[in-house]
Amino acid sequence: MTLTRLNTRIPTFWREFDELFRDLAPTATAPDAVRALVPPTDITETEKAIELKVDLPGVTPDGIEVKLDGKLLTLSAERKQEAKEEHNGWVRQERSWGRFFRSFTLPDSVEGTTPEASYKHGVLTVTLPKKEAAQPRSFKVKVEA
Repeated sequence: MTLTRLNTRIPTFWREFDELFRDLAPTATAPDAVRALVPPTDITETEKAIELKVDLPGVTPDGIEVKLDGKLLTLSAERKQEAKEEHNGWVRQERSWGRFFRSFTLPDSVEGTTPEASYKHGVLTVTLPKKEAAQPRSFKVKVEA
Protein backbone atom coordinates (compact mmCIF):
# COMPACT_ATOMS: atom_id res chain seq x y z
CA MET A 1 0.00 0.00 0.00
CA THR A 2 1.37 3.38 -1.02
CA LEU A 3 0.82 6.38 1.21
CA THR A 4 0.22 9.73 -0.43
CA ARG A 5 0.40 13.06 1.24
CA LEU A 6 -2.94 14.93 1.33
CA ASN A 7 -2.69 18.55 0.32
CA THR A 8 -4.83 20.34 2.92
CA ARG A 9 -4.01 23.83 1.68
CA ILE A 10 -6.85 24.03 -0.84
CA PRO A 11 -9.65 22.93 1.52
CA THR A 12 -8.33 25.40 4.12
CA PHE A 13 -8.46 28.19 1.55
CA TRP A 14 -12.10 27.44 0.69
CA ARG A 15 -13.07 27.12 4.35
CA GLU A 16 -11.55 30.54 5.07
CA PHE A 17 -13.21 31.95 1.96
CA ASP A 18 -16.62 30.70 3.14
CA GLU A 19 -16.06 32.09 6.63
CA LEU A 20 -15.12 35.47 5.18
CA PHE A 21 -18.44 35.83 3.35
CA ARG A 22 -20.71 33.99 5.80
CA ASP A 23 -21.78 37.18 7.59
CA LEU A 24 -22.57 38.96 4.32
CA ALA A 25 -25.22 36.43 3.33
CA PRO A 26 -27.22 35.34 6.38
CA THR A 27 -29.22 32.16 6.04
CA ALA A 28 -32.96 32.20 5.62
CA THR A 29 -33.34 30.44 8.97
CA ALA A 30 -31.77 33.30 10.90
CA PRO A 31 -34.46 35.41 12.58
CA ASP A 32 -34.94 38.81 10.97
CA ALA A 33 -32.09 38.15 8.55
CA VAL A 34 -31.66 40.95 6.07
CA ARG A 35 -30.83 39.47 2.70
CA ALA A 36 -29.18 41.53 0.01
CA LEU A 37 -31.53 43.02 -2.54
CA VAL A 38 -29.83 42.37 -5.86
CA PRO A 39 -32.52 42.41 -8.52
CA PRO A 40 -31.98 40.24 -11.59
CA THR A 41 -31.06 42.22 -14.69
CA ASP A 42 -31.27 41.27 -18.36
CA ILE A 43 -29.00 43.22 -20.73
CA THR A 44 -29.62 43.05 -24.46
CA GLU A 45 -27.83 44.75 -27.32
CA THR A 46 -29.34 45.62 -30.66
CA GLU A 47 -27.86 47.48 -33.62
CA LYS A 48 -29.15 50.79 -32.27
CA ALA A 49 -29.22 50.49 -28.45
CA ILE A 50 -28.36 48.66 -25.26
CA GLU A 51 -31.34 47.83 -23.07
CA LEU A 52 -31.42 46.84 -19.41
CA LYS A 53 -34.48 45.24 -17.81
CA VAL A 54 -34.41 45.13 -14.02
CA ASP A 55 -36.99 43.32 -11.88
CA LEU A 56 -38.12 45.67 -9.11
CA PRO A 57 -41.46 44.37 -7.81
CA GLY A 58 -42.86 46.28 -4.88
CA VAL A 59 -40.85 49.43 -5.57
CA THR A 60 -42.69 52.68 -6.26
CA PRO A 61 -41.64 54.62 -9.37
CA ASP A 62 -40.84 57.66 -7.22
CA GLY A 63 -38.25 55.65 -5.31
CA ILE A 64 -36.22 54.66 -8.38
CA GLU A 65 -33.16 56.67 -9.40
CA VAL A 66 -31.32 56.18 -12.69
CA LYS A 67 -28.05 58.11 -12.91
CA LEU A 68 -25.69 58.23 -15.89
CA ASP A 69 -22.27 59.71 -15.15
CA GLY A 70 -19.95 59.34 -18.12
CA LYS A 71 -19.70 55.60 -18.80
CA LEU A 72 -21.13 54.59 -15.40
CA LEU A 73 -24.85 53.81 -15.14
CA THR A 74 -26.06 53.57 -11.53
CA LEU A 75 -29.49 52.28 -10.55
CA SER A 76 -30.80 52.69 -7.02
CA ALA A 77 -34.13 52.05 -5.36
CA GLU A 78 -35.64 51.07 -2.05
CA ARG A 79 -38.18 48.42 -1.20
CA LYS A 80 -39.88 49.10 2.10
CA GLN A 81 -40.37 46.36 4.65
CA GLU A 82 -43.97 45.32 5.06
CA ALA A 83 -45.56 44.23 8.31
CA LYS A 84 -44.87 40.58 9.09
CA GLU A 85 -47.74 38.16 9.29
CA GLU A 86 -47.84 35.76 12.22
CA HIS A 87 -49.69 32.47 12.03
CA ASN A 88 -49.80 29.98 14.86
CA GLY A 89 -46.62 31.30 16.45
CA TRP A 90 -44.33 31.20 13.42
CA VAL A 91 -43.09 34.02 11.25
CA ARG A 92 -41.61 33.68 7.79
CA GLN A 93 -40.11 36.40 5.63
CA GLU A 94 -38.43 35.44 2.36
CA ARG A 95 -38.75 38.60 0.26
CA SER A 96 -35.81 40.99 0.40
CA TRP A 97 -36.25 44.59 1.40
CA GLY A 98 -34.04 47.61 1.80
CA ARG A 99 -32.02 49.98 -0.37
CA PHE A 100 -29.83 48.81 -3.22
CA PHE A 101 -27.33 50.37 -5.60
CA ARG A 102 -26.12 48.67 -8.74
CA SER A 103 -23.67 50.08 -11.27
CA PHE A 104 -22.85 49.09 -14.84
CA THR A 105 -19.86 50.28 -16.86
CA LEU A 106 -21.04 51.08 -20.36
CA PRO A 107 -19.06 50.58 -23.56
CA ASP A 108 -17.78 53.56 -25.55
CA SER A 109 -20.41 52.89 -28.22
CA VAL A 110 -23.23 54.19 -25.96
CA GLU A 111 -24.53 57.73 -26.39
CA GLY A 112 -24.61 59.13 -22.85
CA THR A 113 -26.85 62.12 -23.50
CA THR A 114 -30.19 60.53 -24.41
CA PRO A 115 -31.02 57.58 -22.12
CA GLU A 116 -34.65 56.60 -21.63
CA ALA A 117 -36.16 54.85 -18.60
CA SER A 118 -39.63 53.44 -17.97
CA TYR A 119 -41.18 51.41 -15.17
CA LYS A 120 -44.10 49.11 -15.90
CA HIS A 121 -45.46 46.07 -14.04
CA GLY A 122 -42.48 45.97 -11.66
CA VAL A 123 -39.86 46.02 -14.42
CA LEU A 124 -37.52 48.97 -14.93
CA THR A 125 -36.40 49.31 -18.56
CA VAL A 126 -33.44 51.55 -19.36
CA THR A 127 -32.63 52.11 -23.04
CA LEU A 128 -29.27 53.61 -23.99
CA PRO A 129 -28.97 54.50 -27.68
CA LYS A 130 -25.66 53.85 -29.41
CA LYS A 131 -23.60 56.57 -31.04
CA GLU A 132 -24.15 57.01 -34.77
CA ALA A 133 -20.57 55.91 -35.46
CA ALA A 134 -21.15 52.62 -33.58
CA GLN A 135 -24.28 51.67 -35.51
CA PRO A 136 -23.77 49.42 -38.51
CA ARG A 137 -24.28 51.01 -41.88
CA SER A 138 -25.01 49.52 -45.22
CA PHE A 139 -24.47 51.15 -48.57
CA LYS A 140 -25.79 50.30 -51.98
CA VAL A 141 -22.90 49.88 -54.34
CA LYS A 142 -23.52 50.65 -57.98
CA VAL A 143 -21.80 48.12 -60.17
CA GLU A 144 -21.08 49.00 -63.76
CA ALA A 145 -20.37 46.30 -66.31
